[in-house]
Amino acid sequence: MGTKKIILIIDDDPLMLGALSSILSQEYHVKAARDGETGIVLAGKYDIDLILIDVGMKDMSGYEVLAALKENDRTKDIPVIFITGREGSGEEVRALASGAVDCMRKPIVPEIVTLRVGLHMRLITQMRIIERFSLTDGLTGVNNRRCFDQQMEAEWNRSARSGVPLSMLMLDIDYFKKFNDTHGHLNGDIALKTVADVLVDTMKRGTDYVFRWGGEEFVVILPETPISGAAKVAERIRANIEKTPVIIGMEKVHITASVGVASIVPDPATYPKGTEEFCESIDQALYRAKRNGRNRVEVVE
Repeated sequence: MGTKKIILIIDDDPLMLGALSSILSQEYHVKAARDGETGIVLAGKYDIDLILIDVGMKDMSGYEVLAALKENDRTKDIPVIFITGREGSGEEVRALASGAVDCMRKPIVPEIVTLRVGLHMRLITQMRIIERFSLTDGLTGVNNRRCFDQQMEAEWNRSARSGVPLSMLMLDIDYFKKFNDTHGHLNGDIALKTVADVLVDTMKRGTDYVFRWGGEEFVVILPETPISGAAKVAERIRANIEKTPVIIGMEKVHITASVGVASIVPDPATYPKGTEEFCESIDQALYRAKRNGRNRVEVVE
């Protein structure tokens, strides 16, 4: 679908549905639904950027559709514009109060539709840029701790629903304080960037996530991965860090890392305490790896 954004239009009037689709399909990919239930399914199936919903549908009102979208983790943050034929400012007040980002009146004017939708698409792009920066570690370019908290909740709940194991590993650069004392903090930053690059390059699946936990610690979330697979990934990461030098001027300095790894099939009722206990168990495995000589992987049995 290239770089075009995707708009979902939900309207039980085929003429209105066709008119809006014709106006917007010149610039966007358009998905169309003639009832609320179909629209909800499409919203969950595709990566929708913006939804236009007719308020006055017969079987399921626009407000009911929006409420259903807000209850789904995948669709709750998709911006919604209501289309209404009702007069008075009360409809606009109710629309915005219910969580819609805008409200357009019938009869529609193509130029106004194009401009209003274009405005919201620009706002969406700007907000995503801001969010990406807020969720990214400024030094290494990988996800930060705030992003971890969000992603861990999503993966914990997803794994609980599917019953498929969720694995995670935590690693710490060995003797990092000594490295900084010897080579200086600026070169310590280079070492952190090097480890982050190794982690990103080692991950083979787009569904795996790399995070800077803090200081010299990093975390990797491995969805749908049993402990056997997670242990192999952890060992591959450890080996790749060991063989990848940190380039300091003309010098190549090798570093190592200790890794703790665990797997769980979560109970949804245990969030967030369950995730804290899970992370603590991995942290204990990490320190066990350090006590046992460093540059090794320890698995939570």
